[in-house]
Amino acid sequence: MRARDGSTAGFAIFVIALLLISYSLPVVATAANSKSTTVWSGTVLLPDGYIVGAQDVLIVQEGTTIRLGSDEDISVDGRIMVEGTEDDPVILESILGKHDGIIFNQSSQGLGSSIENLTITDAEFGITIYGSNPQLTDIIVENADRVAVDLFEGATPIINNLEINGGGQDIHGFSSSWRYGIGLSVGANSAPILNGLSADGLITRGVNYWGNSGGLLSNLEISNISGATLAVGTGIWIEDSRPLITDVDIQRSDNGIFVRHITDSWVTRPTFQRVVIEDSMYRGVMVEQYNHSQFSNIPAHAVFDDLEIRGTGGLNAKTSGLGFSAFEVNTSGVIVDNAIIEDNPVVGFKAYLIGSSTIINGLDLHNNGKPLANTPINDRAGLFLRSVNWAPVINDLVVTNSSGPGILLWKGGAMGQDWWASDNGASGVDFREFHPQVTILRSLDNAGHGVSVRDSSNVELSHVLTSGNGIGSSLPESGAGLFFDEANDVMSGGKNVTCFTCISNGDQHGIVARDSIDLQLIAVEVH
Repeated sequence: MRARDGSTAGFAIFVIALLLISYSLPVVATAANSKSTTVWSGTVLLPDGYIVGAQDVLIVQEGTTIRLGSDEDISVDGRIMVEGTEDDPVILESILGKHDGIIFNQSSQGLGSSIENLTITDAEFGITIYGSNPQLTDIIVENADRVAVDLFEGATPIINNLEINGGGQDIHGFSSSWRYGIGLSVGANSAPILNGLSADGLITRGVNYWGNSGGLLSNLEISNISGATLAVGTGIWIEDSRPLITDVDIQRSDNGIFVRHITDSWVTRPTFQRVVIEDSMYRGVMVEQYNHSQFSNIPAHAVFDDLEIRGTGGLNAKTSGLGFSAFEVNTSGVIVDNAIIEDNPVVGFKAYLIGSSTIINGLDLHNNGKPLANTPINDRAGLFLRSVNWAPVINDLVVTNSSGPGILLWKGGAMGQDWWASDNGASGVDFREFHPQVTILRSLDNAGHGVSVRDSSNVELSHVLTSGNGIGSSLPESGAGLFFDEANDVMSGGKNVTCFTCISNGDQHGIVARDSIDLQLIAVEVH
């Protein structure tokens, strides 16, 4: 019996030991993975912020309120899942002062973080992403001081339905840095995919691109971006970047779209498709190369397809009467297909130091130009080009009802076909020290000349029709169908002023030439 009892006791000890070993093995494996999952609900207080470790998962359930301490943040090295709903969103707010929102670090790249139905208030920064790719859906940021959503270091998030209301007002006039009151900022080689952005009431910019960045942005509604004093205030700012931006509506901002090329080693070439800009205070669109001395190197820095601009500097702008131009290009180039620029009490399209990189097909300019008679003539034009390198191409151009000249081209040269100018307050087409090569030009019912050529040589015009111009003008010098003055004034081979198949029909005065030589009028008619 003793032997039997001893054997039984030994077997029991063996079984217990085996069970202990079997239970301890998974614990060791779990410790090696060192992975933990944390779930938040209700109200979560974080006076000192929070770090989601590289091996950690944080789940925030619907209806949760997170309260951060002043200047604190939620730093994500691992994975975060915010599971708000439309009816019960997650709220991120401050205990006291302003917090710094959620920061995604590069170690969170590819870990599947997602945020849905999150509202952020009381923030200096809303969401900041360094080299990561979370998915953000139905995000609302209310009045962030600095930047609502900020992308750096090759960030590639997918963003659906981002709403930004206000920003920068609380530190306007106090900030020593220009970087405040910004909605979505994309920089340092970042490339988001965004569908749906509403940005209203920011101080500096709705969208801010910089640093060789790209991506695809679609369905943007931007309004009331105004008040910046330390930087250019604009609905969309593109600097040294090349995004594709489609389906955009920009209302009542200081500027609509501002494109600036600064860094020679990077490419600036955003593409905009289906854009409407209305009631800007200063400019609807501005495209420029920051170094204006680089006039010998002017590639196309922006592409516009299907563009509409209205009301620049007009009565519905934040302050009327301060507008410069509806569309302006300076020491740069643009490609424009199908644009309507109308009802702007400023020059409709203005370009300085452009060249062959500028190609325009289908530009309609209606009812543009500053209305005051004592305003310089270039500010009253529908289209104004100055100091142009040979040769931009402009096809299918329509200019009507400008307060001054319809088309004013001064110094340089351009080529194109199918131009129409009518009902303008001065000459329909006015060439000054200019070398045009234009085929099919019609100029009707303008207050001044149909076509005026002044102090120009190497002019090639063909298939020109003028009618009803200068009606009531007593002097031929102020109201002719075709007017040539000092065109050309020096005899030279190959620099003739030529008008081939040109018809003046019912103008106050037909064809008038003053102080001109080497003027060739071939197959012309006057009726």
